[in-house]
Amino acid sequence: MTLQLLAMHGWSSQADHWQPWIEAFAAKGWCCRCGERGYGQQPPAMPGWGQGGLRVVIASSMGIHLMDEAMLAAAEAVVLLASFGRFVPQGLPGTRLRLQLATMDQLLKRDRLAELFARFRMEVAAPLPVEALPEGLPAAAVSADGIQRLRQDLAKLGQLQDLPSTFPRQVPVLNVEAAEDHIVHPRARQALRQALPTADHLLLSGSGHALLDEGLIPRVTAWLEQLPERRVSLR
Repeated sequence: MTLQLLAMHGWSSQADHWQPWIEAFAAKGWCCRCGERGYGQQPPAMPGWGQGGLRVVIASSMGIHLMDEAMLAAAEAVVLLASFGRFVPQGLPGTRLRLQLATMDQLLKRDRLAELFARFRMEVAAPLPVEALPEGLPAAAVSADGIQRLRQDLAKLGQLQDLPSTFPRQVPVLNVEAAEDHIVHPRARQALRQALPTADHLLLSGSGHALLDEGLIPRVTAWLEQLPERRVSLR
């Protein structure tokens, strides 16, 4: 049985983020289509499912919350990469995080995008240096509409309470977590584990939010290769 994958990037990223994954999946004969939020020069887009093949959603960070609800509901397996349900935890940690989100929004409002991206990329890369990150979305490539989408999605981050209502909790899920994540609060990571008690959990020690681990794609691919057998066993 073959697989068809629908991938969605996270905040301030773009569909090009998935190129190494697309190449790895193509080597297996799997089709991977990518959603695009439209922060940069590309317009927003959400491809649909094709004909045939096990339907798998793979989402990075906020990507699971940017997915089309109907497409997500139809998934037969899900891979979450440094993701979360509720982003802002309750209590003092949540207060601090809300202040950070407000500061980020002010930088966007004042057209200080390059400064914002520079700060954000440092936190995404940590504990590694920012130079370890692949090239990201250039600030100069962000349109006025893109800035509005960035602001809308920052606001959405502060309002999230759980995984999307159409998340298919009954299907196989792989939750990949970064042990040194500077973006997703430990309480948010813990809440996601609790929300998905039957999921497979992969903790990458020493890895930050960017999941800069050379073994990640092969390990996810190996998990995906087992899906047809798991699907048969569940019948």
